[in-house]
Amino acid sequence: MSHRKLGAALLAACSLIILAAPAAAPAQSSKSREVKIMTRNLYLGADLIPLAVPGMDQATFEQAAAARFQTVLKNDFQVRSRRIAEEIRRYKPDLIGLQEAARWLRGPDGVKDGSVTPANDVIYDSTEVLLKHLRALGQRYRVVASRPWFDFEAPTALGFDVRLIQHDVILVRQGSKVRVGRTFRGGFRDTFDPPTVIGVARQRRGWVGTDARIGNRRFRLVTTHLEAYSPEIGDKQVKQLLRGPLKSKRLQSILVGDLNSGPRAGSDRGTQRTSNPYETVIRAGFVNPLPRRNTCCFGEDLSSTSEKLSSWIDHILVRPRARVVRSSVFGNRTSDRIGGMWPSDHAGVVATLRLR
Repeated sequence: MSHRKLGAALLAACSLIILAAPAAAPAQSSKSREVKIMTRNLYLGADLIPLAVPGMDQATFEQAAAARFQTVLKNDFQVRSRRIAEEIRRYKPDLIGLQEAARWLRGPDGVKDGSVTPANDVIYDSTEVLLKHLRALGQRYRVVASRPWFDFEAPTALGFDVRLIQHDVILVRQGSKVRVGRTFRGGFRDTFDPPTVIGVARQRRGWVGTDARIGNRRFRLVTTHLEAYSPEIGDKQVKQLLRGPLKSKRLQSILVGDLNSGPRAGSDRGTQRTSNPYETVIRAGFVNPLPRRNTCCFGEDLSSTSEKLSSWIDHILVRPRARVVRSSVFGNRTSDRIGGMWPSDHAGVVATLRLR
């Protein structure tokens, strides 16, 4: 065979090989790596710390407990939940971390014996109410993980016991491209447990989490509600998270929730003079990719318009760094009010993250 014929034959063979070879798999599009995360403190409805005033007698305690309960009823969650459901419909997050998901119950009339006769008549369950209002708007979410961390029953001057159970909750949107897998939950070893005239109010704070996937990207979401009345205890709590479910520095991790702390300002930034759970997380390599926006707190009475948000304590933190496509803080404008009330004493935060 001549050199010319041999070259032509080789060229034809190479062409056939190229045509027969499968096309290279296209790289996963950037949009297919995007996950939308929301954190929302629902507000339990009242400030309970006045029940732990030292030296309070039984009668004063029962009057204070009645006042707390009446404030809860005034801050009507059945109404507020409609606005929160509308927020969720507007942003359509894939995953939501809820804090202060409250279940309020009452006991029978004439029975005031604390937990001796458990109060089981449900007044409202904020998770169930919110899911109902979401369904009414055509939004299907389900509970991925839930953990109760506070269960306290108290006699009131109204003639019956009132009971509160608080949960941390993760919701997932049905139809989302996010696929949730293993879930996990745990409690903190260090807690703040204030004494009251009827006994210690145990606050078994902790976390819930899930391992999830979008496309071929794996990530872990953890939500928590750190201690509000002791930065030192809050710092110990977040360090336990960093030794536990947030230990891996390679797995894409997202921590959301009410950390009851934020970045220091001015000359205090980065100092060690007092405990700061938020800065402990940042020093561990987490990044807050969102611009600063105050998220807390409106006054106990959500009908009041005099209070303004003055601190940044609700966060979406990531490690390793992920790109933020868009983010918003909501529930903080006058137009967000419903029935004359703010939807919560906190604003909510939502962010679309493009995972690596």
